[in-house]
Amino acid sequence: METPEARTLDPHALGQRIAVLRRAHGWSQRRLADAAGVSHGYIALLELGRLPSPGKFRLDAVARALNLRTSDALVGPLPPEPALATLAARGLARQAQPDSLPSSTAKQSRAAARLVPNVIGGLEQVRAAAGAALLPVFRWGACGDPRDQESPPDPDHLEYPPPGRETLIGPSGFGVVVKGDSMAARGIFDGDVVWVNPERPYGVGKVVLALVSDIGGEAGMVVKTYARTEVGDCLLSETTSGRSPVVCREFKIIGPVVGITSWRLPS
Repeated sequence: METPEARTLDPHALGQRIAVLRRAHGWSQRRLADAAGVSHGYIALLELGRLPSPGKFRLDAVARALNLRTSDALVGPLPPEPALATLAARGLARQAQPDSLPSSTAKQSRAAARLVPNVIGGLEQVRAAAGAALLPVFRWGACGDPRDQESPPDPDHLEYPPPGRETLIGPSGFGVVVKGDSMAARGIFDGDVVWVNPERPYGVGKVVLALVSDIGGEAGMVVKTYARTEVGDCLLSETTSGRSPVVCREFKIIGPVVGITSWRLPS
């Protein structure tokens, strides 16, 4: 007998199906994420087809939020329902023109839009038009390895990599939001996003993203300098006061830091 796993759709088909069902509810991605108890980034990655193995637990939560019993209904054939397409179209229309706006205001907005046909759009539209891809960004200390195909950590959101660094970061790259100033001496501060390419080599003296296990055995992500000392390979913090070893031996390097997005104003 064919199992649900054998009928699993490819990630892009699964993402398209979730998007159709979401729009049929008239929901935004963030509204679906709230209803399912997952992050907005997780829903966005699902719909983009960027999660080859999204994990049954979270996928079941998404299915239940969409009034389906389990995620099996997402990977099985959907019944042909013309009403579904109609409802989806209505949902999109509601998002494009909220009911709370007076009809006169909506008409004025559409008229104003026609008067500025040469405006290309915001920065994100420009980046998308240039072929830049949105990449997942993870919270500081998020447990799990983003390279894990079975149960990767839940991304916090999607973000464009720094302009000019797209090739260096690569399609498999991702970001991590930094917390604290333990790497301030390397120009990495609280709130910055460091970009990691797990397919690039790393070396001694380079800043890397690594998994470090806590007492309970859960591995969380940290950004440190990879070094070799008299006691062996270590991860170092580099504050403005100097360097200090944090973890020796018990860590696994995910990849080198190849870019930084900072929102600090110049001093």
